[in-house]
Amino acid sequence: MATQTRALLDTNSSNAYSALITELVSQQAQENLRNRLVHAMPGNYTSGRFQKGSNEIRYARYPDLTPLGVSDTLTEAGAPAEYDLTVTTESFVPKQYGKVLKISDLAQLDSPHDLIAIASERLARAATESMDNIIRDVLKLGTNVMYAGDASARANVGTGSNDNITGLTIKKAVAKLKAANVPTFADGFYRAIIHPAVEFDLLTDTSANGFLEATKYTKSLELLNGEIGAYAGVRFLVSPSAAVFTGAGGGSADVHSTFIFGPDAYIVGDSQTLQSYFVAPGGDHSDPIAQIATLGFKMRFGAILRGEGTTGDFDGSNTSTGQPRYLRVESTASTL
Repeated sequence: MATQTRALLDTNSSNAYSALITELVSQQAQENLRNRLVHAMPGNYTSGRFQKGSNEIRYARYPDLTPLGVSDTLTEAGAPAEYDLTVTTESFVPKQYGKVLKISDLAQLDSPHDLIAIASERLARAATESMDNIIRDVLKLGTNVMYAGDASARANVGTGSNDNITGLTIKKAVAKLKAANVPTFADGFYRAIIHPAVEFDLLTDTSANGFLEATKYTKSLELLNGEIGAYAGVRFLVSPSAAVFTGAGGGSADVHSTFIFGPDAYIVGDSQTLQSYFVAPGGDHSDPIAQIATLGFKMRFGAILRGEGTTGDFDGSNTSTGQPRYLRVESTASTL
């Protein structure tokens, strides 16, 4: 996700210093997106395009053509039937987000630390975590769900003898994705976003279907950010921000949402790239005697699940009729 910086200057601050602060926030935000936050990690999502003249982010795709069957033969000298090349579109309306952080002149004077540098790092992290969490909150609303163990609904996850995710659960999920004709990424794998508690359950599953048994035979791959390894055709990305439905299961058990997906499973876009700001003390009429330095960010941003634009919070719509390219697995997990 691109970022943009902008400095608001006054006569008491230099162009160079203001530009340095805003660029610092921007660079740190981009680094966080690349290296730490898996929901918003480039490569996991498809970018939508801002439609000029509207307030929408749109994504267009061309469905596959229906293959011929054994009875679809040509007649002698007869013209073949024609295919129609169709396009489907999905769109959503992004929302604007932003926040500021203020530092007084006395705080800067009395502190033994560089508060502006610290604030820049914290602000960049908050901005990128916000993007990651917004995407997560869209993904967790997906309706294509499978339940671990014997559960058949979220309300009874945790009432069975073992509703934690196991290697067998992952194999079943992969089989469902393949049966739905969901393609893998170019490396031949699906990807999964999992919570550390679910990671623990997978890594300690020592059964014949267990994760540890299979990783002995996994081919060497360059690890993705946050990846712990690959198993049963899935590469696992761990995030402490992975969705958890607190107290939603049987006996008020926490229900974890593991998101397993192929390419183009969800669409992310912005009509206002992440912008960072620095207003030096005395930079506006509300600070007439230069007591406050203000840092901030804003963005207009959103996301939808492919084919489920009306599910999330971004006023989405779609004309898609294809299968979703993900599967959510709801389960319990060990208490850490």
